[in-house]
Amino acid sequence: MTLAAARPAPASLRDRLHPTATLAILFGALTFNAGLCFLNTSMLAVTDTMVMAMEGLLLALAFSFALGRSVPVYLVLVVFLTYAALLMAMRPLIDPKAVRDILIPIAFYALGRRLPDIRLADKAVFWSAAIVLAMGCFEYFALDVFTTYFNVIKYYVARGTVAPSELSEQTGALFQSGVRPDARALLPFLGQHRVSSVFLEPVSAGNFGAIVYLWALYRKGMKLRWLVGLMGVACVILADARFGAYVSLAATGVYLIARHVPRAPFVAAPFLILSILAVYGLTTAEKVWSNDIGGRMLWTSMLLTSLTPEAVFGLSPDKPFLSDSGYAYTLNQIGLIGFAGLWALFVLLPQETRRAWPYKAAAITYILLLLLISDSVYTIKTAALFWFLLGTSDGAPAEAALRRLARRQATAREAVGAGA
Repeated sequence: MTLAAARPAPASLRDRLHPTATLAILFGALTFNAGLCFLNTSMLAVTDTMVMAMEGLLLALAFSFALGRSVPVYLVLVVFLTYAALLMAMRPLIDPKAVRDILIPIAFYALGRRLPDIRLADKAVFWSAAIVLAMGCFEYFALDVFTTYFNVIKYYVARGTVAPSELSEQTGALFQSGVRPDARALLPFLGQHRVSSVFLEPVSAGNFGAIVYLWALYRKGMKLRWLVGLMGVACVILADARFGAYVSLAATGVYLIARHVPRAPFVAAPFLILSILAVYGLTTAEKVWSNDIGGRMLWTSMLLTSLTPEAVFGLSPDKPFLSDSGYAYTLNQIGLIGFAGLWALFVLLPQETRRAWPYKAAAITYILLLLLISDSVYTIKTAALFWFLLGTSDGAPAEAALRRLARRQATAREAVGAGA
């Protein structure tokens, strides 16, 4: 090998800034709602336009560091944006939110895959969990002080998510689900308060805890792995997130057997679930649902079967409230064809190492279950980190290869120094 061949190519300025910028973008996506809530409570009236502007800025920054010379990313963007434009022309309805929902997974997955540094991902998970738990402890142990500076329900009214008529004296300044009307599901002695932390509502806090736990499950070589796993579990418990607990257990089981399962079942899984929900919704005589697993399955079946044929293919101009069913919401936004294409692409994208597939299978399980009860898979405050981790794990080489590369680069630097 010649000296020229051994010398590593100089990194561009953007590549050198990539680690710092990536952490800043991820922490921004994690905390910007809490920041806007503080402003709205203390000094400045927040509007939905400001919230959308912040999301747009974070999305633009993510794309600015995610896009490089990789042709497939541009191809996916062109195909999706063309498809979205066709749907809007056929409705007819201009719906930027439908486009934004899909751009978030694409942007943050590409951000992780462009320069996949597994240790950077470890750092992002650790410090994100530390921020969430610090804010969560502040909320739990000093609730009166917390709500003095973070009037959560006032913020959601200001951004148009909650109507003033929906306010409840029971929850006070917290989000509507911030207090259990009955006993906690997880560690009842902690009381009825469900911690929301920087997410401002407990469901996202529980989802975040599951994301952190799954990363700790996958990253056997991570420093303080056991602590990160406990931090994820703590987020789930403080938020009293039954879904976070259930999905963590289910995804752990899938993680352990994923090496022996082909990808085809994972490609087919959401469409099998859709079929089961549709049959259940059309045949059941039960119309009253409760806030438990059976009740949520009934509710999502009812929402799904309420869709018109035009809505199933994303062609309906009507936009009813479907956020309690991620499957119904997705069909109404991008249609069955768009969902099928994007899902198959996501599952079949290759990984650099065999160890990445079990983590992806666990993440797929998280998505499949989350879509049963929510559209949160598109919510930037949890989706940014989730999709970034998926991109990093899919693109990261084996750690042995990283060590060999580091040794070659060190040898090249020594050779350059000796030549000088």
